[in-house]
Amino acid sequence: MSWLDYPFFVKGLVAALIAAPLLGVLSHLVVARRLAFLSTALGQAALTGLTLGLALGDPIEAAHGGMLGFCLLCALAMVWVKRRAALPTDTLIGVFVSFTLGLGICLLVAVTQRFNIHQIEGLMFGSLITVSARDLWLLGAVAVAVGLVLSRSYNDLLLDSVAPPLARAAGVRGAWLDYLFVVLLTLSIVLSLKILGALLVEALVVIPAAAGRNVARTLRGHVLASVAVALVASVGGLSLSMRFLVPSGGAVVLALAALFGLTFVVGRRARRGADRPS
Repeated sequence: MSWLDYPFFVKGLVAALIAAPLLGVLSHLVVARRLAFLSTALGQAALTGLTLGLALGDPIEAAHGGMLGFCLLCALAMVWVKRRAALPTDTLIGVFVSFTLGLGICLLVAVTQRFNIHQIEGLMFGSLITVSARDLWLLGAVAVAVGLVLSRSYNDLLLDSVAPPLARAAGVRGAWLDYLFVVLLTLSIVLSLKILGALLVEALVVIPAAAGRNVARTLRGHVLASVAVALVASVGGLSLSMRFLVPSGGAVVLALAALFGLTFVVGRRARRGADRPS
């Protein structure tokens, strides 16, 4: 029987086709703004938000409230502290990662008294079976919203990422863009967790941009390459998860790693050819 005959695989594939371009575009800006570690923090915060929501009564099949609420709170708090503290950004994010992980472990004890731990493994490692029609609608709505916002604010975000002093001279509001971007990133990550898993979601936020950088020579090419890598890895990873019966998140990460290695080799050979005298 074809994999497309399985409704859960079709739902997972549609979710991947929405999430991959979404995170692929944001991946470029995450790397440019040096916020790669932030995606890891949001993944940990999502797991903690899940346990917090379940402890407060959220249904296990639709626990978006706790995850979104806690992740947005943590993301906004990280930006607020970052703009006022003298410590490096990665150090501050590390503090929040430790806090959310410690809180999540404590809450997990309370949650496992009401739910089987295997019921939340899908969110930790990614699972096609847990993707619902509601997840697809929410993910699609966020993708449209992010696309509309980026169509208006992309140039300002990029300028603020690569040259903050020039952005301030041009009248760009850096603080507003900081908060706006982490909100967009948080919504995109949280609603993609059922495919990738909380422990692995940062891979689809970082690796596409890194792989695209290996082969791209222009900004447009970098963005397009990032989206292409995210799409190929997502679809290929889902196929691997069905073929070998492994978590979809892990399979997508393996596909991303393979594509990064391939683009590294191709990009290095292309640079050698360009540097070789004619």
